Amino acid sequence: MNAIPFTLSTLRAHWKLIGAAFLLLALIIQTFRLSATEGALSAEKAGRQADRASYEKAQAQATAEALSAKLKKDAENAQKAEQADSRYADLSQQYRAAVLRYQAAQRQASGIDLPSATESAESSDRPGGGADFPVGSILIPESDAFICGTNTARLQAVREWAISFDQP
Repeated sequence: MNAIPFTLSTLRAHWKLIGAAFLLLALIIQTFRLSATEGALSAEKAGRQADRASYEKAQAQATAEALSAKLKKDAENAQKAEQADSRYADLSQQYRAAVLRYQAAQRQASGIDLPSATESAESSDRPGGGADFPVGSILIPESDAFICGTNTARLQAVREWAISFDQP
């Protein structure tokens, strides 16, 4: 039972020294905690830098692959466009030749079988007899027939070109 009064008297006599010891112990503990936290922070920063470097490397690689794929696709598309232009030129010549052949055939047929004369309108209220045209004759000017042939050839070439994108 003497231990309690002895301990209290020792605490009263040396309270400054005991307080300094506790303060010193608290500082030592805080120093270790701070150094551990700084170590964890530096490890975290190093990890983030490694992650950032990894992301940048992956992004650069993906960009290079995308550019390579784009250049390859552009080359394929350019080749398909050249093929379409070549096809257009061929079709255009074929349609032009067909128009010229058809006109030549019409000229030969018109010399042999001329169309009959047309009748004028009987009155302003009613039409007169219809005009007779030979079956199969072109009723558009030659320049329009060439334009139609050119446009048809271009549309066929573009259609074939567009369909080629669906095929691997």
